[in-house]
Amino acid sequence: MLAIHETEELKIQFEIEIAAAPAKVWAKLATLEGMNEWFARTLIFEHRVGGAFQMEGEVPEEGPYRFSGKVVKIVPEEELTFTWTSELGDKWPTHTLVSFRLEPSGGGTRVTLTHSGFKTLGAELANEEYEGHIEGWAQAKTLESLKEAVEAGS
Repeated sequence: MLAIHETEELKIQFEIEIAAAPAKVWAKLATLEGMNEWFARTLIFEHRVGGAFQMEGEVPEEGPYRFSGKVVKIVPEEELTFTWTSELGDKWPTHTLVSFRLEPSGGGTRVTLTHSGFKTLGAELANEEYEGHIEGWAQAKTLESLKEAVEAGS
């Protein structure tokens, strides 16, 4: 997995290559059942523009988390984008944006996870949440879990 973060823009980005066609990868993004295999076990995700998103859980030694949002873009086999707001701890004045982009690459698919919009949280929260989410996405092994789920089904 490759991490390409843009500190000045407070933009988090991870990439991974998956040995499967975009259609196979999309199958794990396009349904709640598919996403439950790799993204979160306690997940609400309505796969339509305007649909609800919510996930919750607990990070050992840090405590519970709950994120929610709305689906803002779906392009089958190419992109899934949704808003992301923390519902616990410091109240966020607005949301950030999470997207999964799929691109054919060699014999497989390059998947890019981007989390942006931290600057809209304001000076007090922006850097703290940016740094925390870099760590959170890495600890969750989100793209590695997607890769395992897709390639196990190949």
